[in-house]
Amino acid sequence: MEPTQRKMKILEAVVEAYIITGEPVGSKTLCEKLDFNVSSATVRNDMAELASIGLLEQTHTSSGRIPTELGYRIYVDKLMKNSPLTKYEKTQIDDALYLGSDAPEHLLESAAVLLSGMTGYASVAASPSGENAVIRRIRFVQTGRFTAMIVLITSTGSVKTGLFRCDYVITPELVEMFDKTMNERFAGMAVSKVTPAFMQSAAASLGEMSMLLSNVLLAVSDTAKQAASTGVFIKGQSNLFMIPRLTSADGKRVMELLGHSSELQRLIESAETKASVLIGGEMNDPALQNLSIIVSRYAANEDCTGTLAIIGPVRMNYPKVISAMEYVAETVGRLLREFLEID
Repeated sequence: MEPTQRKMKILEAVVEAYIITGEPVGSKTLCEKLDFNVSSATVRNDMAELASIGLLEQTHTSSGRIPTELGYRIYVDKLMKNSPLTKYEKTQIDDALYLGSDAPEHLLESAAVLLSGMTGYASVAASPSGENAVIRRIRFVQTGRFTAMIVLITSTGSVKTGLFRCDYVITPELVEMFDKTMNERFAGMAVSKVTPAFMQSAAASLGEMSMLLSNVLLAVSDTAKQAASTGVFIKGQSNLFMIPRLTSADGKRVMELLGHSSELQRLIESAETKASVLIGGEMNDPALQNLSIIVSRYAANEDCTGTLAIIGPVRMNYPKVISAMEYVAETVGRLLREFLEID
């Protein structure tokens, strides 16, 4: 075996042993784990060389080695092997997500709960950006003598609802009229174009009916505004406080990050591949230096894409977490396609 290849095998073994135990890895322990014969002295020399180029480090002079951030990066990019989910694990994921597939928002929240439960870390599920969403359908449901609910469905799978009140008794015939009138004017329209100026124009086009439908138009405007935004579901935040190297100050900063969806969205939107891994200092935030974020995209079609993310310690089981993320993302995309009736 070539020296460089041997060193990479040793780096891989150190990372995987440290992920399991959380303890510095010594040469004797490593010799027992390697799948090739090599002396303890050679392993020590190779570990020293890996440390000299910044892939391993010693926490104490007499201790074994642990991976550096760069060591993890090399492991994730070049060394780690796939860790496929079992048939049972896939079935559990399918069943859990199917229960939440009655609406896209419920599905994404279920995905966040599922990922947090499977990994023991914090999870994020971000809905597709509503910036380019188009209104597919508006429905109305009577909820009382004077109240009704609007249900606005967009091309990205967003389903927004809102209650409104009228000054007159709502009848089934009026609900049917709401439905017909609003869909004639808004179905097929981009939610970003439902502006106050357009709503004034729409009201004017209704003539005398505008007074009757003023609250209905307001409900359309409010739900369209909601649909234009990106929804973010965050679960398992308290799990982050179990990370040993995360200080209380860093924990507070992480909570602030999770509380600002736009900032969090920008961070996870940086993912460009099927499953991207951001490790520690790569996120350019001192409070995140002991954390890693794994991001995977889901897609129902080109216009309906969003992100799932896991936030956990740098010392996490990357192969297993990535496998879970990718399968959940694939399943979310499939269920969204079914919901939206996309071929």
